[in-house]
Order: sequence, then C-alpha cells, then structure tokens
Amino acid sequence: MKKKLCMLVCCLLCAALLAAPAMAEEYTATADGFGGTVSVTLTIEDGKIVAAAAEGASETAGIGSNAIEQLPEKMVAANSVTVDGVSGATISSEAVLAAAADALAQAGLAPEDLVAVEVSEEAAVPTFDDPDVIIVGAGSSGMNAAIAAAEAGAKVYLIEQNDAMGGSIRYAGGTTSAAGAQMQIDAGVEDSPENFAADIERMGGGTNVPELTKKHTENAAAAVDWLDSLGVDFGDRQPHMSSTYDAFNVPREYRVQGGGNAIAEAVKGVLNTYIEDGNVCVLLNTRVDDIILEDGAVVGVVIDNEEATEYRADAIILATGGYGHNEELIHRYNFENVLTMAPSFVTGDGYVFAEKAGATFNNMDYLPAYPGGVPVDGFDLTCSAQITDYNNTIWVDVNGERLVKEIGSLDSERKAAYSDAEHNLVYIVFPQSVRDTQESVLKNDEDWAYFDELLAEGNCIYSGETLEELAANAGIDAEGLLATAEKVNSYIDAGEDADFGRDTTTMAKLEDGPFYAVKTCPYVMLTKGGPLMNADAQVLNADNEPIPGLYECGELAGGANIGGSANIGGLANTSTIVWGKIAGENAALYALSK
Repeated sequence: MKKKLCMLVCCLLCAALLAAPAMAEEYTATADGFGGTVSVTLTIEDGKIVAAAAEGASETAGIGSNAIEQLPEKMVAANSVTVDGVSGATISSEAVLAAAADALAQAGLAPEDLVAVEVSEEAAVPTFDDPDVIIVGAGSSGMNAAIAAAEAGAKVYLIEQNDAMGGSIRYAGGTTSAAGAQMQIDAGVEDSPENFAADIERMGGGTNVPELTKKHTENAAAAVDWLDSLGVDFGDRQPHMSSTYDAFNVPREYRVQGGGNAIAEAVKGVLNTYIEDGNVCVLLNTRVDDIILEDGAVVGVVIDNEEATEYRADAIILATGGYGHNEELIHRYNFENVLTMAPSFVTGDGYVFAEKAGATFNNMDYLPAYPGGVPVDGFDLTCSAQITDYNNTIWVDVNGERLVKEIGSLDSERKAAYSDAEHNLVYIVFPQSVRDTQESVLKNDEDWAYFDELLAEGNCIYSGETLEELAANAGIDAEGLLATAEKVNSYIDAGEDADFGRDTTTMAKLEDGPFYAVKTCPYVMLTKGGPLMNADAQVLNADNEPIPGLYECGELAGGANIGGSANIGGLANTSTIVWGKIAGENAALYALSK
C-alpha cells in the first residue's frame, strides 16, 4: 500500500510539473548602432515575449534614442522582433531589431516561431458632434493649439494619422530659446525680444517676415517659462550659447533633459485634462485626405476612409508638419541629390491643402542641408561621413573644386556648401595616409570594414592609384581635381590656405596614391518654408488677405518665415508652443464669433 501511495504521489508531482507554465527567462544580445553598442534584453515565457528592454547610451538623443525607447514596447505588443523601425532612426532601429533577433535565437526561437499579435489601428470615433475647431495633426504644435482653443471655450477635434500623439518633436533634441525667460533673468543675462529679433535679422539674412519674428520673440519667453512651470527638467537651468548652430549674441538657449519627447509628454499631460473634461476629442489612426472649401472659406475636412467621412467646423488649423519625407517636394523646391532623417509621416499634406485653399508660399527655396550623407541605399539616411574635425581631407564638387573651409567653418557655411554644390554632390577626397593612420571616414565603421565593402561595390566609395584614375572612377572632373591638388600641396608648403584660411597642419598633401573619394550629399530633417500667415496665424492668400477659417502652426508655417535663412537654436521647438497657442486661441475666437 505504501509503495502504491508513493507511486501515486510521484505521478501527481510529475503531472503538476508538466502542467506548470515555463518560467520566464531573460536573454540579452548586442549590435552596433549609430553611435555605439546597443543591447536588447528579451524576457521569454511560454514562447512569448512578455517584456523587452533596450539600452544604447551613445545613440543620438532625440533620434536614435527614440528607437531605444519605442521599439521594445512595439515588440512586446506585437510579440515579434520584426516590427517597423522608428522613422529617422534607421541605423539605431536596425541595431535594436538585430540584437532582439539574436536574443530570441538564444532562447532557441526563430522570428517565425512567435505568434504575431495584430496591433489594432482602427480609426477613432468622435465622442461629440459639431466641433468649433478642427486641428489636423497632433504633434507638439497641434496639441498646444488644442489646449489654447479649449481654454478659449471651443470644442475641438484633434485629428492624427498615427497611433499616438507627439509628432516630429519626439525625434528632436530638447533645445528651446527665448529672450527674457526666467532662467535667463536668474542667470543675470540681459536680453530683450528686440535683441532676439535683431539676432534673427543678422543670422537669417533678412528673409524672415518681420511681423512674425516680432510676434515670436515677444512670446517665446512665456512659452519657455510655461514648460518650466510644468516641471520640465532644464538640467543646469543655465542659458547657453549654441553648440551646434551659429551663435546668438547672448546666451539664449535652454536645454530640456530627455529631448523633444520630454516636451511632448509635458504638453500631453496638460492636454489630457481637456480630453477628460470632454472639450477635446482626439482621433488617432485617422488621416485627413482633403479639406472642404465653400465660397472661399475652409469649412471642414474629409477623412481618408471608405465613406470619405466629412467633419465640419468653422475653423481649421493645419498642424501637419513639414515635407521632409516627401522626395518629390524636396526635388521640386530644394535639392537634386538628397537623403532624409525626417519621420516617414512628414509627407507635406498640409502644403497640398494650403495650396488648394489659395495660400501663398514663402521661403520654400530654403532648406538646411545637413552635410555628409552617403547615398548608399534609397532616400532614408543609413550612412554618413565624418564631417566635423576630421583631418587630412578636402571637399570638392563634381568639378574638382573646393567648396568651404573643411575644418573650422560655421555650421551655416557647411550647409551652404552642400546647397550650392553642383547636383548637390560633395566628394571627400584623401590619400592613403588617412587610411593608414585614422579611424574610418564613415561614422561607426570599425576598422574601415564597411568602407571597404562599399569600395568593392563601387557604391559611393571610389579609389585610384592616381588622381586622374580617381576622378574617372568617381565622376569628378580630372583637370579641376588636379588643379585643386596642386594648390593644396602648395598651401601646405607655404603654411597658409590662401582660399579658405584653413589651418594647414590639418591638411594632407595629395601626392602619393592610392587616393580615395567618398560621394556625399545633403540630408534633411526640418523643412523651413511654408504658407505665409499673419501674426494671428491666419493663412494668407495671394492678395495678402486671410483665407477665412484657415490657420496654421508648427513646421508647416515655415521656420524661415519666422527665423530667416538660418538654423536658429531652439526656434523650432519653441515655435510649436508659441504658434500653437496663437493659432488655437485665434481659431477659437473666430469660430465662436460665427
């Protein structure tokens, strides 16, 4: 009897063990990202991803960091390591997904072994009818417009094509700027809106619209102080001079820790109170396909669905962002050869709507050309060259002529070189000695491995035993390149760069081959032109009159119209608050007066 009882107990224990769910286990793997090593840890239980985390401290803040933050959540939601990457952060996204696939393999699983979960992207349904104001785009400017319109007493539809609010600012750094912000006052820095406006005129070449510049500089401090009041972390709370763009005449930048995403989250927290009280209805996964025009006024929008649903309101605010991921528009207005780091949803819809309404466009020819993109594959930036303080190279155009002081030039001068270069192509040229003594000319390329791979393919990397051979292989004018090499060599001998004033100790003679050239082109993030508006954020027609019912804010409004033809540190982030609030308040007042 005892033996039988023991056997029964053993059987029951075995059955219980077999029936018990598998314990969750963690698996970690790494991959090379844009700035360094990225690691991913997956927690697997019963063949399912129950948790995921990624780390990559060296990934670019506001760009690659977004892939680190967002992709683990996507992988858990979809139970997959093959989710879509984060727009504008291709290299970081690929690293996260590659590390995740390796971690999954450690668990003895392949991607196809996981049962994918379909993430719902059904369009939202309005919670009330007859809005006073409709806002197209729920990025930072759209959210701020919704807050201001609701505060003014309007009922608001906030329509967003993506599955979350935040827009492009989630991919941005956290710099803001203002004259007279409390942090600047506390630091004892004397400044004024007039001084800020004068800086914009100086740096921007006078292409700004003075009325808009005045309005922005007068309201920027209140925008920064408002963020401060929300508890946004400004780090050392000190006003800074620009570390990236051309400098102000006084310290005027304030840097949010956590980048633009921290700004978006703070604004979202305020907006949620108006959503909860029923004055703002957010419609996610809802794309606007068209606007409705009646008797010259904009009176509604058409939703991109099978029914072509119409939503009508007396005031429409376009907060749709720029056109940085619309290759056709960039080719039309700006560059022949170009890459992008803009999010994939920034496709310029607002420009199409504004054009239909009769808007006048301004500063569309100006678009900052970030230097050093290597066009190895498609429109998205996946590879870039070292363009800051990388010694012993020169930059030439297709004619073989130098374009700019390669080291020590202003940010605006480097951008202008790429904008002005024929076909927008710039070749980085150097001798074998650079290969022998320096790290790769390509970013994040260990031991020149990727460089050699592209060289073997003839994909944007070229070589030649002589400069003539290099020129032939790269498509550079040989006569021009030889003339430039002769001048460079003579400047090094003389100890003075007669063309651009570069320190000749950072230059290498082009005498002994083989020689190399890297074909590069500009890449874009923010676009800078847009429909003209007045100081009340009303979009203007060809007669410089407001188009009834149509307002705008954010990137669509055109940073150059406010800040001129220059990158003004912190202008874009601060503009989303300044002009979002202006557009929201005035649209509400217009609609409620009807």
